[in-house]
Amino acid sequence: MDEARQVVSAKFCDHKLIPGDTSEAFETCHNRASGRSLSLNFLRYSSEVAIDPGELTDFYLVQIPLRGRAVVKTGAHEVEASNQTASILNPTEATRMTWQAGCEKLLVQIDRGALHDLAETLTGHHLPHALVFNPEMQLQTAALKRWVDQVWACVQAAQNGAAFGNSAYRFQSVIEEDLMTSLLQSQPNAITHFLKDRPLALPARAVRSATEYIRANLSDPITMRDIAGQANCSVRSLQTGFQSSLGCTPKQYLNRQRLKLAHYLLQTAPPGTLVSTVAYDTGFAHLGRFSIAYKEAYGQSPSLSLLH
Repeated sequence: MDEARQVVSAKFCDHKLIPGDTSEAFETCHNRASGRSLSLNFLRYSSEVAIDPGELTDFYLVQIPLRGRAVVKTGAHEVEASNQTASILNPTEATRMTWQAGCEKLLVQIDRGALHDLAETLTGHHLPHALVFNPEMQLQTAALKRWVDQVWACVQAAQNGAAFGNSAYRFQSVIEEDLMTSLLQSQPNAITHFLKDRPLALPARAVRSATEYIRANLSDPITMRDIAGQANCSVRSLQTGFQSSLGCTPKQYLNRQRLKLAHYLLQTAPPGTLVSTVAYDTGFAHLGRFSIAYKEAYGQSPSLSLLH
């Protein structure tokens, strides 16, 4: 038990770990894939345990149950976690949890500073206090279903060695920004009201500047903040401007342009080139999703295009 606590503490924070039934054999399993500002984790305890980390201080922790149940008391809230309800722990609120025997969770650990910087960028405001989420995540909502799908795509990319871990993937920062942005937009939090405000209209020249920047940097790991900086506007103004002028989000436009580049590269690639190489080089870490999007755009699989 003490060894398990030390191993998990080294990756998260110091905490108390108290067994519910000392007569049962105790086993734990923890797997981790680290990125730059967030990590993906699998954690399982074989028997019931009470976990008391207090305040996390430096990070947020999304806990998605895969098996079993848990009761999470954080701040003034109590969340009964199950396959329909996840939880997110805020760094400034004391937490105590009880995981039932055999409980397994997918954990997304997010650096507090990185998420705070992104929140300030999205709102255009200086935020003097730590961001706070509603800790109860209803996974049946459409927005959170999409976010969890993103998380699983990241897990698969990590398992394939395409991102996270030791992959040194050039587009790692883009993946993480997308995941954090979607979380801020999907789960109620202290800036949700800011994100609902309609930003000022974006001049056509700013949209043109953004699209020119995207097309000139398709092979580079550019983020939404990079594009907004080039257009001299906020990320939210950029999103609204693209929707008004082009009928799509900046991310959708970027992905379409990258698919066009991938289409060209596949048709002109030298013998021996792999589809996965082209996908990763054009910013698609998840090969399955790349293949689906490519076929929707060009009516055939990437491997057929590669055969010319």
